[in-house]
Amino acid sequence: MAVPEMDEGAQAFYWNSISDMYREITRIDDQDFHYGPLLAGESELQLLPPLKAGMTSLELGCGEGQNSRWLARQGLDCVAVDISEGQLAYARKDAEAEGLEIDFRCASVEQFDPAGATFDLITSSHAFEFVADPFEQVKRIAGWLKPGGTLMISTVHPVYNGEWVSAEEEDGSETWGRLLINYFRPIDDVREQPTGEGVPVISRAYPVSAWFNAFRAAGLVVERLEEPPASETPAYASEDWLEAMDECAAVPTTIIIVGRKPIVAS
Repeated sequence: MAVPEMDEGAQAFYWNSISDMYREITRIDDQDFHYGPLLAGESELQLLPPLKAGMTSLELGCGEGQNSRWLARQGLDCVAVDISEGQLAYARKDAEAEGLEIDFRCASVEQFDPAGATFDLITSSHAFEFVADPFEQVKRIAGWLKPGGTLMISTVHPVYNGEWVSAEEEDGSETWGRLLINYFRPIDDVREQPTGEGVPVISRAYPVSAWFNAFRAAGLVVERLEEPPASETPAYASEDWLEAMDECAAVPTTIIIVGRKPIVAS
């Protein structure tokens, strides 16, 4: 079976088309660093390195910039990148209203070039599932880290790209579970354009080991690998996500991997 191609133009069109609706129906807490839908934030998960004023940060797939605003409040010098001008318009507006100076740029992960800049911290929350060759990008991005710098990527968990199925127990009760026909080639999440026409957008998951190996191949030391359950106090939610709380408490929706670039002794 042919693997559907990912199209950056289609992704930009999709996110621009839904940016107003997404802002209206989705609550993302910018008073905490978020890792994905229904998950606890950094205040509970504690996955980021110690942050100090003057550190440099790059966020890839920033959306409306909630995470970069949170980092900027910690005193970090932030660059934030997203493929959607629609979402960046909200990001710039919110940062300006708060008096935060963040360098917002419109580009895909694949297109972005830091022009020689290096960073203490590079983060991406749920953007890499839309990247055509995420592991090649991990290798490229690792080169933008300063020695001792940290790369954090959260992305869709392969189990979550399965299908919900029900089974009847002997007592007549119904049990729900997740069916994944092939763990090593999870089903793509194909999203049609809001207009109903044009190239659809694809979200793709990969085995947990593939992410671990990609970080290692990029020369990073993997410091954390997490599959957190849904939280009763999520930093990122919507009515639809909250309706799926019980399901998301049973299987992981997100994998989070944190790697550090070693400091080479001179």
